[in-house]
Amino acid sequence: MITEIESERMVVISDLHLGNPFCQGKRRIVKFLSWAIKNNFDICINGDGLEIAQASFRKLAMDVPDVFHSVRSASKRNQSMYYVVGNHDIALENFLADWGTFAVTPFLNVWSGNSRIRIEHGHLYDPFFVKNPDRYEFMTWLAGLLLKIHPSLYKMWIAYENFKSCIRLARNPQILGEHANFSEAANELANRGFDYVVFGHTHHVGEIELAEGQKYFNSGSWMWDTHYVEIVNGQVSLKRWAG
Repeated sequence: MITEIESERMVVISDLHLGNPFCQGKRRIVKFLSWAIKNNFDICINGDGLEIAQASFRKLAMDVPDVFHSVRSASKRNQSMYYVVGNHDIALENFLADWGTFAVTPFLNVWSGNSRIRIEHGHLYDPFFVKNPDRYEFMTWLAGLLLKIHPSLYKMWIAYENFKSCIRLARNPQILGEHANFSEAANELANRGFDYVVFGHTHHVGEIELAEGQKYFNSGSWMWDTHYVEIVNGQVSLKRWAG
């Protein structure tokens, strides 16, 4: 199982949710992966790339082949592909090893230039997921059912989380929409020697400076927008792909 790597050029995307009723971004994802490969980036899908928890299996079968075809072309150019397991594809924990062209892993510690970067999905810092796993699983199933009925409910949920976050922002610096646990966890990782911390899971894109000057990024979700984290020679930045 690979958890420690070196990479001078990498892009990180998360929460593609291929197979989810709301996921409309397959074509954009394929184009982005092709762009990244042509520009010699290693690629990390930081959890929930595949939608297993809320999957429409018909849609999963339609979405995945073209994406995997793009991924295979990376291996032909000797670029590395990493898949960090998330909560919606947690079944992939049974494959924590090389899986075709992907190296499947619970997290990545990346050395790039003089920087040390931690990449993980972040669901282990979600208080609802940790404290009420059975209830979380039921609510995930129910949300998938509601998305099939009316996909726009996803946008309403994001807006609700943004509203809750605005109330907490005065007390704790955090990415809009996120629970304070995520920035607290990022600070703990920074204290362990990481210069940058990259999460997914929350679907809320953003970046904040941590207590000692390190930075925390969340790449958001491609169900929502086309943000990604770019790592080049130890410099980490949040970007939006407009291709």
